[in-house]
Amino acid sequence: MANQLSPALRAENTYSLPVTTDRFAPSKEQSQRTQPLMRKFEIASLLPCGAARTSHHLAPATDLFEATCSAFARGTLISTPMGPVAVADLLPGDLIDTLNGDPEPLVWIGSTSFVPAQALPTSSLKGLIRLVSDGYSKTSSLGDVLLGQNARLLQSPPSLEEKIGVRCVLTPVRDLEDGYSAFLVSPPSPVRLFHLRTKNHTAIYANGREVETYHPGKGAEDQLGENMRSLFLSLFPDIERFEDFGALAYPRMSKDTLESLTRY
Repeated sequence: MANQLSPALRAENTYSLPVTTDRFAPSKEQSQRTQPLMRKFEIASLLPCGAARTSHHLAPATDLFEATCSAFARGTLISTPMGPVAVADLLPGDLIDTLNGDPEPLVWIGSTSFVPAQALPTSSLKGLIRLVSDGYSKTSSLGDVLLGQNARLLQSPPSLEEKIGVRCVLTPVRDLEDGYSAFLVSPPSPVRLFHLRTKNHTAIYANGREVETYHPGKGAEDQLGENMRSLFLSLFPDIERFEDFGALAYPRMSKDTLESLTRY
């Protein structure tokens, strides 16, 4: 399962470039704004024909693009039918355990480098969230886990189903920072971040925590202009349109909203 990165894409060689005006042809109004910086992404995908493909991309360092590749830090253990496997060792087509009990093959793996000393002004990546052992784990945890701020954790308060008719919701891990069971940390050196996608959106086990697989979310397409929409979809060679991501398996909800619904 070894997944070797090319030398050009190692964390120490990651750099950022400004978006050029001729490439995306912004309007006069847009050209007067500060353009987002670019980030390198490495994509491994399972094509409909069954072949695996690896590609390298430059895309804006903005929330929607960065969320594609910033859920699991290198070293995170993902549960599979063969036992825990480090996220960096997974390949397209590998089976991973899911919350619904049926293993599903990975169809897409995205990764990028987070360099704490080079935080980009347009980036949502300001640090990592460390969940301590047994914190936010419904099963035996496999020690502390480092997650990207764009990861979402499955939550199921006892009164949730009674209040809104669903048993589980997804909450951003950035909302869970409390200085006790979830800490914001700034690594001393570059960290490779990953996200994983299955054909159908689901939750998987990362060091024993239930974390969602990648999905851009409802309305993601509406946040992008035509050129950016094409650039975004180019990160997913196995699909042709946003509808191909399918439906969300669980609703998404902020921690504050969840607490307000289950407080009484």
